[in-house]
Amino acid sequence: MAYSIPFDEQALLGVASDHGTPTYVYSESEIKRRCSMLTGLFPIDLPVQWLYAMKANDNPHLLELIANAGFGFDTVSSEEMHLGLMFQPDPKNIFYTENNMTDAEMDDAAAMGVVLNIGSISRLRKYVASYPGTCVSVRIKPDIGDGHHSKVVTGNKDSKFGIRIDAIEEALSVASHSHVKITGIHVHIGSGIKEPENLFSAMRKLLTISRQFPDLRHINFGGGLPIPYKAGETEFDLNELRDLAEPLLRQEIEYRNGALSFLFEPGRFVTAQSGVLLTTVTSVKDQGPRTYLGCDTGFNHLLRPVLYEAWHEVINVSRYHERAQNVYTIAGNICESGDLLAENRELPITHEGDVLALADAGAYGMVMASEYNRRRLPAEVLVCFDGTTKQIRKRDLIKDVLERHLKNCNYPV
Repeated sequence: MAYSIPFDEQALLGVASDHGTPTYVYSESEIKRRCSMLTGLFPIDLPVQWLYAMKANDNPHLLELIANAGFGFDTVSSEEMHLGLMFQPDPKNIFYTENNMTDAEMDDAAAMGVVLNIGSISRLRKYVASYPGTCVSVRIKPDIGDGHHSKVVTGNKDSKFGIRIDAIEEALSVASHSHVKITGIHVHIGSGIKEPENLFSAMRKLLTISRQFPDLRHINFGGGLPIPYKAGETEFDLNELRDLAEPLLRQEIEYRNGALSFLFEPGRFVTAQSGVLLTTVTSVKDQGPRTYLGCDTGFNHLLRPVLYEAWHEVINVSRYHERAQNVYTIAGNICESGDLLAENRELPITHEGDVLALADAGAYGMVMASEYNRRRLPAEVLVCFDGTTKQIRKRDLIKDVLERHLKNCNYPV
């Protein structure tokens, strides 16, 4: 098998047999391994904290694992903030980056005492008017962008995110007028950053910018560390990032007399490769130019291929050790022409009833899933460290879906 996943094929077939499909499956050992890779990356005398992006996967069982591994949480909504506080009760470990937030959301964050990261002058004005004499973080648009797709590049000149560099002086003036201290600054250039040098360039620029802020207590460099989605792609070199960054961080610590911490947001790195989406082939259809494998999931369960033209390796788990002989396009069960999960993939001769695994689906998979076509959401299963399995999200019955839909629409049940 050219592309490896952190699962034994028999374990996956067991999950499919016991829990049905479609089902997201996660590896506890892989999640813990990847957390350890990050928390052990820098020397312990450097004040580095890692923040897990809850928007990547917010299953509470996984959040508990990640929090216990020493991570704080990167959140982007009041809902995520409150969920994160369940597993990291100290609000200092919750970083809340606002994006067009409401006044109510701002007040909620202030009441919880989390690190509120503000990305516009207008929101900063509202904050300082309501909470004079407090502290806040601001997000800067560094005019450096990177990522695996144009829709996830967030630091470029045209980005909707962050305060422009030429507006920093105004931000400082707004804050000082109400005796608010800007104690944190943040950038995030994109998701799936291609090379360590690209992140390092953003770090250098942010540290140059940081000289304008006299009261800093933390600097958040963002992150968005990538994973290899295709066979033959190389892993992101964490050691190279460390070797580039460490001298820079030590220099900044010396400049600030030690009163500073550094934050990183690795994004998909923790959970993406730790999960797969299992689906069962329901039809094999020869359409002339293409042969389609119809399956019991669709873009309502894994949106990334449609949204980002993302590549997910497809593995026939039922025929794991057989050689690839045919080319197939994997079609979902949603009534949309665009519901194609993978195109022109070489697989063993595949039959109805075979179980397929869509690899690297542990991030931005289940969290983006919907009940479009009123189809039920997948179940979720955790393969524990000792090899046992635990259902961490049940699959609804059809009656549950319909009753909830009618109730939410205030329609008598």
